Amino acid sequence: MAAPAWLATGSPGHPTVVCLHGLLGDPEEWRPVAEALPPGWRCLAPPLPGHDGAPPPATELLGLAEALWQRLGQALPARVALVGYSLGGRLALALAHRYPQRLSALILEGAHPGLQDPASRTERRRHDEAWAQRFEAWPWREALDAWYRQPIFADLTERRRQALIQRRAGHRPDHLAATLRAASLAGQPDLRPALRRLPAPRAYIAGERDAKFCALADALAAEAPGLTVAKIGGVGHNCHAEAPAAVAGIIQRTSIGERP
Repeated sequence: MAAPAWLATGSPGHPTVVCLHGLLGDPEEWRPVAEALPPGWRCLAPPLPGHDGAPPPATELLGLAEALWQRLGQALPARVALVGYSLGGRLALALAHRYPQRLSALILEGAHPGLQDPASRTERRRHDEAWAQRFEAWPWREALDAWYRQPIFADLTERRRQALIQRRAGHRPDHLAATLRAASLAGQPDLRPALRRLPAPRAYIAGERDAKFCALADALAAEAPGLTVAKIGGVGHNCHAEAPAAVAGIIQRTSIGERP
């Protein structure tokens, strides 16, 4: 497939928001959020490593984050609000760890900060390797259908599931398999300290139907003073796709230092 184009809206001189999609995603999925931000606000959404028509340029999450930052660097003002969904949120946390002085705000959506015990890491490595092998060996649409039937996506309607499969079908499965191995939670460091230390405003978004990440959000808020939890009613794991105006409002309020 051709490399996906960046999403770029708004004008220089206005607040800049950088939005990072999740595994299998693409920049255009952020357009409804960008259109719901205040007039003129600049929204940049790049394709993640492994989603840009090339194989991932690193074999671990921190390397992927650094490669992404180097691609972003010339396009960014001195400080930006960084928003990340799922894998994009984990990359955003890695960037908050590496470049805290560049962030005016951090907004995470359904993103895990890192596993904390060896048994969980071992199980996650097995889980992610099994999916990587399915990506490589199965017919691509069958693999995508199975992916979107995981419990975390249980709230998807059949129509929504088929729309996602159609949208994701253009990705190269070998690149996605390599990205899944490189970015696996099994090898990701625990990034909770970065979340606790970041001086910029921080928010965590979860859909009320996403019980796993609602519980994680509450646990993170208990150990990271100042982290605001925003739970969006009526939606599941993918809040920015299901409730873009609500997500845009949270981004706006966090970016200007208000509580979402």
